[in-house]
Amino acid sequence: MPQQPGPYRTIKALVFSNVRRRSGHVDYKALTTEIRQHFPTSKWNRTHWAWYRYQIVRGRFKNLFSEQERANLARAGKLPKGGLIDPFSVKTDDETAPRRKGRPPDDPELKRMGDAILSHVRFVISLAAGQDANLRFKLNRWVFSRLQLEEKRIKRPIKRELWNRGTHACPECKQPFDSPTGMELHRKNSSLGYSLENCKLLCRECHRELERNHSMGR
Repeated sequence: MPQQPGPYRTIKALVFSNVRRRSGHVDYKALTTEIRQHFPTSKWNRTHWAWYRYQIVRGRFKNLFSEQERANLARAGKLPKGGLIDPFSVKTDDETAPRRKGRPPDDPELKRMGDAILSHVRFVISLAAGQDANLRFKLNRWVFSRLQLEEKRIKRPIKRELWNRGTHACPECKQPFDSPTGMELHRKNSSLGYSLENCKLLCRECHRELERNHSMGR
């Protein structure tokens, strides 16, 4: 007996059910109608479906479906190359919120690339979390914490090496320190990354003051 449509906790569960019920012969318009019925506030569009379709046929969800289901789904049309999507075509709830006006970016091209990556990450998190706000919050925090951890791993040996080279006092205010614990890394050139050549140790107060002056364009 074919699986009957029922209550779904997430859009992902609904999509999976639709693919299985139709043995991979999914009609986008019919699927969209079903999603609108169960999730009326969803921003579902063809980009979302393209991502799911690729992941079922070739990607992370491949082992959850039969070979026949995947084959029928693949015949529906050309799959996106490499499973990539245009991040500019997807707008998440975070992106539709009003933006604060601030200092213009030093590197507009870097901002464009960074915004594209951020948009893609938001999109993937939105798909993974579905309508579960708590899961979305946890995924945001997990990604954020891992990126912070990567930066700390880069900064830690640089900080230790500068301390070992004899920087035991803040060069700005001359406050002495017994250990590097109370000192922070400051990048001399903010457009470059963390390296021994581009970093110096400062006390927390002087570091914040220099960062504040830079953000104000001084």
